[in-house]
Amino acid sequence: MMILKGYLEVARIDNWIGWIFCFGFGSVFLGLPPPERIAVLFFAFSFATAGIFILNQYFDKEEDRENTAKSGLPVASGRMAPRTALILSLSLMVSCLFLVFLVNARLMSLFLVYLALWTAYSAPPFRLKAVPAIDFVVSGIGAGLLPFLIGLGVSYQQNIDVSLIVVSTVPLMLAHSSGHILQALGDYEADRKTGVQTFVVKYGIKKGIFVAGFLSLINVFLVFIYAAFGLLPSNYFLAFFLPLPLCIPIVRRYVSTIKNPTAENFVSLQKAARKYGIVIMVVVGAYVLVGKILGL
Repeated sequence: MMILKGYLEVARIDNWIGWIFCFGFGSVFLGLPPPERIAVLFFAFSFATAGIFILNQYFDKEEDRENTAKSGLPVASGRMAPRTALILSLSLMVSCLFLVFLVNARLMSLFLVYLALWTAYSAPPFRLKAVPAIDFVVSGIGAGLLPFLIGLGVSYQQNIDVSLIVVSTVPLMLAHSSGHILQALGDYEADRKTGVQTFVVKYGIKKGIFVAGFLSLINVFLVFIYAAFGLLPSNYFLAFFLPLPLCIPIVRRYVSTIKNPTAENFVSLQKAARKYGIVIMVVVGAYVLVGKILGL
């Protein structure tokens, strides 16, 4: 039981709930696929994502030891040997690809791109997490776009409106890019000490706060832009408006952080974004799912 608990802890499942949302949103975007297919591919996606997070801890163990919020992670704290973490990560990735091959080999290329991008993010020689601006762009693509496309592949749809996919994935990418910057703000001191040149480390805390807020602001105005150009079906408008009241507590924390950019306020902002972000995902996900069930 303790071993299983350790494996779940190193997988850091609570950190990729937003990734699961993007996968689930893509899965039901064009209709409800057979439950057995989505179940198997959900496990494949979960194995891949868990492997990605464990691999990141393997390469980030030194930085995590300098980070008070991450020093207790299994690899950084020494509770799991780096070699064990690496073997576990690779085993999960191989298991993922095996499941994909059994159920839908056509999705293999998407999963390979997904795994390759996040490996390049964490591992040398690319180490994209240490390339300013590229770090949060990779997060937008890898945590927003690719999980959505993988989920979309579950439905086997042939005729897909590309413009509708673009309209739906841009908010996901912006949200994940903004969230990545918020995480980097919390990691600022540890990254600066260990020489990890994230966007926030290179350009400063104030610019990091500004860019995170700007990306989120674009998301708020997207619905009006989409409506003005007729890019979004009317039945999707409510999915954009429903989360707006839930953004108010996040905005308040954001304003407090701008006024006083302390580590305590960074943590408070991250917690608010995660807490209300989960509620937003549940609300939007339920709206979309009910709409698909009712054939709307």
